Amino acid sequence: MIYCDAHCHLGSRQFEKDRQQLLEAMMEANVRKAILICCSRHDLDRSIELRKAYPDLRLAMAIHPQDLEEDHSLDRLNRLEKIIDEVKPDMIGETGLDYYSHPHTKEYQQYFFRRQLEIACERDLPVDIHSRKATQDTLNILKQYKVRGIIHSYSGSVETADLYLKQGYYLSFGASILFKGARRPAEVIRHVPLERLLIETDAPYQSPIKDKRHEPWDVIRIYKAIADMKQVPLAELCRTVEMNFDRVFR
Repeated sequence: MIYCDAHCHLGSRQFEKDRQQLLEAMMEANVRKAILICCSRHDLDRSIELRKAYPDLRLAMAIHPQDLEEDHSLDRLNRLEKIIDEVKPDMIGETGLDYYSHPHTKEYQQYFFRRQLEIACERDLPVDIHSRKATQDTLNILKQYKVRGIIHSYSGSVETADLYLKQGYYLSFGASILFKGARRPAEVIRHVPLERLLIETDAPYQSPIKDKRHEPWDVIRIYKAIADMKQVPLAELCRTVEMNFDRVFR
């Protein structure tokens, strides 16, 4: 069985001391495919090398919605486009809206989100979407662009899930489904068609264990929980999620 991590930050400084050992352990655990999210030059440089060494790793880059306080200039978008044309990422992400932690930059977030969706359209690249406390604006903006992609770390309702599915997006679920008392994720996961579902860690973030760094192979635990929720064999879930993962990039 092959496991896929649809969203992780392996270029992060948190993996600086043991990145190679982490990759080896990841492959040994059969976590063979992953999307490496890059929202800084440091993460990008490390992830470029990882993609060279492991061809099944996909590279995503973008300007994160939480990262617009100090620099929200047009020049920043111009620099992003130049880097995209140089690096040739597989995806634009993560981009989107975060009104939970940064409501004060809402206007800049919307502008940068739209521009990055335009970049994705122009280059026929899928997108990885971050949306927190911004569902309606996210949906309204996405309706205006013919892009395909993933809704990262989905934690919304069944009704909102249907709206994203109607627009053609895949929904990716992370470790939040493992939290004690997390009833709504189970309801949504049972509702979402298997062929539109992806699984992620967001490593090193969103660890289900306090003060513990999240690792990419932790995705296996999430797979097992989802297999139980969907009442499907783990092997079937692995096969379908791998096909979904590959389909995003076609």
